[in-house]
Amino acid sequence: MMQLFGDLAVRYQSEIDMHDAAVCGCERTELRVKMTASGGPMCKAQCLDCGAPVGNAVPKQPDLPNWDHELQPAYLAVRKEARSKIQRKFIRLQVQKDDELAVKSNDWRAEYEAYRRTRAWQSKRSKVMRRANVVCEGCLDAPATVVHHTTYANVGDELLFQLVALCRDCHAKAHPEHNEPEFYDNDYLPCFQCRWGGDGIQCGRFEVSTYEALEAGGECGPGFGAFEGLK
Repeated sequence: MMQLFGDLAVRYQSEIDMHDAAVCGCERTELRVKMTASGGPMCKAQCLDCGAPVGNAVPKQPDLPNWDHELQPAYLAVRKEARSKIQRKFIRLQVQKDDELAVKSNDWRAEYEAYRRTRAWQSKRSKVMRRANVVCEGCLDAPATVVHHTTYANVGDELLFQLVALCRDCHAKAHPEHNEPEFYDNDYLPCFQCRWGGDGIQCGRFEVSTYEALEAGGECGPGFGAFEGLK
C-alpha cells in the first residue's frame, strides 16, 4: 500500500474503519450438524450469511442439514476483496493527485523562471544585493551570487525581507530537498554570455558590481541595454 497524504489519508482511514466495523450481525441462522474434532456430530446454529457458528451447542435433533463449510471462506473472501477495493481506489486517487500536482509544479516553475527574467525581479534582486553589500547573508563571508526566496507565498510581490542574498554553498544548504544547478539565480542574467565577461558578481565592462550595472539607472539597466553577445 503506497503512502497517502492529507485529506486522502483521512478519508481512507474513515472508509477502512467503516468497513472493519460493518461485521455480520448473524441475524439469519439455522441449526445444522457439525462434526467435532473427535469425529462426533454436534448440533449448532450457523449464520446463513457469514457461515460463523452462533451460540452454544444444543441437543441433537433429527433431519438437520449438514454444516456448510463453504459459507465462511466465501464471506471472508468477499470482505477481503471489499477492503482491497477501498485500497485500490485510494491508491488510484493518490496517483491521480500526484500527477495533477506534478503538472501544477511544472507550470508554476515555468512561470517562476519567466518571472525571474523580468525587470521587476532584477530590480528586487539589485536592492537585496545592495542591502547585503554583495556579501552572503548565510555565512557573512563569501560573495553573494544568489537571491534566495525564504518563502514562495508572495512570488511576484515579495516583501524584501523574504529575500536574502546567498553564496552558492549556502544556497545549496537552503535547498536540501533538491540540487539546484550552479549559479541558479544568475542563470537569468546575460552576463555569462556577454563578450565583456562577467561572473555574476562583477561586471566585466563597467567594473562595478553586477547588481549595480543592472539596476534601474545602472550602466546596463534591468533591460540589459549594454549587453553584447559573444562573437
